[in-house]
Amino acid sequence: MDILKKHFISAGENFSRLYDRVNAPYLRKSFTLPAFSTAELYICGLGFYELYINGQKHTKGKLAPYISNPDHYAYYDKYDVSAWLKSGGNAIGVILGNGFLNNMGGHPWGFEKASFRSAPKLSLLLLIDGKEYLFSDKSFKTAPSPIFFDDLRCGEYYDARLEQPDWSTYGFDDSAWTFAQQTAPPKGEMRLCTAEPVRVIKELSPVTVFPSDGGFIFDFGVNAAGICRFSLKGSKGQKIILRHCETLTENHGFYNKNTCTPDFDRELSQKDIFICSGKQETFEPSFTYHGFRYVFLEGVPSCEPPKLTLDMLVLSSDLPQTGIFRCSDETVNRLQEATLNSDRSNFFYFPTDCPQREKNGWTGDAVLSAEQMLYNLDCANSFSVWLDNIRAAQKENGRLPAVVPTFEFGYDWGSGPAWDMVLVELPYQIYRFTGEIKVLQENSGAIAKYLRYLKSKVMKNGLIAFGLTDWCECGQTREDICSTPLEISDTLISIDLCQKSAFIFRVLSDSENERYANEFALSLKSSFRKNHLTPDLFVSCRSQTAQAQAIAFGVFRENEVAAAAQNLVTLIKEKSDRFHVGVLGARVLFRVLAQHSHGDLALQLMTKDGFPSYKYWLDHGATSLWEGFNELRENSIFRIDGGRVLSLNHHFWGDISAWFYRYILGININPNGDDCNLFEISPLEFKNIEYAEGSYIRNGNGVSVSWKRSPDGKRALTVKTFGKARYFLTET
Repeated sequence: MDILKKHFISAGENFSRLYDRVNAPYLRKSFTLPAFSTAELYICGLGFYELYINGQKHTKGKLAPYISNPDHYAYYDKYDVSAWLKSGGNAIGVILGNGFLNNMGGHPWGFEKASFRSAPKLSLLLLIDGKEYLFSDKSFKTAPSPIFFDDLRCGEYYDARLEQPDWSTYGFDDSAWTFAQQTAPPKGEMRLCTAEPVRVIKELSPVTVFPSDGGFIFDFGVNAAGICRFSLKGSKGQKIILRHCETLTENHGFYNKNTCTPDFDRELSQKDIFICSGKQETFEPSFTYHGFRYVFLEGVPSCEPPKLTLDMLVLSSDLPQTGIFRCSDETVNRLQEATLNSDRSNFFYFPTDCPQREKNGWTGDAVLSAEQMLYNLDCANSFSVWLDNIRAAQKENGRLPAVVPTFEFGYDWGSGPAWDMVLVELPYQIYRFTGEIKVLQENSGAIAKYLRYLKSKVMKNGLIAFGLTDWCECGQTREDICSTPLEISDTLISIDLCQKSAFIFRVLSDSENERYANEFALSLKSSFRKNHLTPDLFVSCRSQTAQAQAIAFGVFRENEVAAAAQNLVTLIKEKSDRFHVGVLGARVLFRVLAQHSHGDLALQLMTKDGFPSYKYWLDHGATSLWEGFNELRENSIFRIDGGRVLSLNHHFWGDISAWFYRYILGININPNGDDCNLFEISPLEFKNIEYAEGSYIRNGNGVSVSWKRSPDGKRALTVKTFGKARYFLTET
């Protein structure tokens, strides 16, 4: 819809800065219509918009239309507004928020320096019976809205005294408003947003409320992502402040030191402000969201309902749930729930790294979670839209950033094979789960370009070492320190990248690129074996991550694999029967153990008492997955070594969920890589699991599986298919 590019308007040239604020603008237009049959509205509001027609809000969800770099793509939405308009007088109103266009809270990543930064802008087209009837132009009227600050990361400030009732209705008197001005369009291509919208997926009431430091702390019982909605009747000018946090101090006070980067003003972090008009009123932010379990409410003398009510609106992309899993082990069930919660908390059009601090689309995080997210949620379409933006961010030489969307951050620090793998892993997994060849076709050119770039990074010893390594290794004092050298993890990940690229090219009958990818993989394997395999079949650094990756990605020959897997068990024993990996290692360690007759050991590593284990998080109060494993003080989330509290809502340790589906429930989707409706059912035997049940169903196609062990030790297995699904059993 390139016509939208010609009709961008704004309230003016001034735009908000962190400490120099410009109100979000109202924009409106009154018009009359003859009798009509159909009406369609196209709208691009940058950064975000809320749409009102004849006094009623009709926005598809929160944070519309999308979060993108507008130099690459500017997204618009399409609405059938036939039922919302009438013959005669009508009015359209829009409120604009800053979004990614004016990304003030993103200054730790350089987003506030973006060349596209500007005042929020709007382009709108109304079609009546298929004909162009109304455009956004300088006849639109504008005025400051009550939103006097909004930022995706910081929060939103609202002054109810500035409200103008009925501002989006036909009869409203806008004579005191000024006219909008035409403004420069975004440089990027205009695209219809097809990604699932961000919506309220759940409402939570507080489980406890208690006084604290002159205010009240509301505990919602679960650490998730969203906003608060509160209702009260305050006095005119009364200021209500809501501060959001994931955890409390050890004295049960407000704690926000992990809700922003160290160089950020914590006073701004995750804070909403509401100034009362003196009437009974309800408020919820429009253009921000937070990661939190607790809210510290200041500015009210009493929190007793019905004088005041405060609820949590949990937000996420509106993705249907495809997978269900449950078993006899309640620790496993709680870990599954925590993983799904972190997936939801970190899916806002695309996977993000945490909702309370960065909200960035870190590519490596998505690589680690792609499979488990596809087991749990129907996110293939949103993945595909994000891949459009990843390709748009790729440099001409094939280089990728570690964060998408971005301005310039992530090209010089943070990327590397383990993060760049997103360009291959997402299409590979989407195709595996959905059978859609289009996603392979769309990304094959970018993959081929990246392979040439990766080849240019090969060192004289035939290995690769650039970017990030095995991030957040458990027990380390810094996230970027680990026991696996970069040239080991990078080379092994590059082998996996090449092999999956070859698979993609094979499906597309692209023999030239398939051969290139295969030869590249073989060359890397040869160099790795020469430099880093010991005669007794250990990887030279003797880390669990390296050993598991080398097994998973085919570095060991067929006659070596059994001994290499036993060596992995030895490395675990050397760590007192504990895992000692970062996020890259966690993606393969438990899988390799299960595939080589050590499923019980893998499950034990996840669920045993003490540090480190996933159960250790649960025992310290986790309701979501955390960013890292550090030894903590008793009954506390604070570290024994005094280091900083990391994010308490990350998804990149969540591959355990895919492991539950694959090895406990036994559902293996598309085992041969050529039929997404074919399922291999092969649950492993576990000493301490008596039953498991669950399903994977997408678009009406899938399977449900249940098994139960009887007192004599035999298992009864039941499999049911849905739609086009077929299955076969494999003995384990």
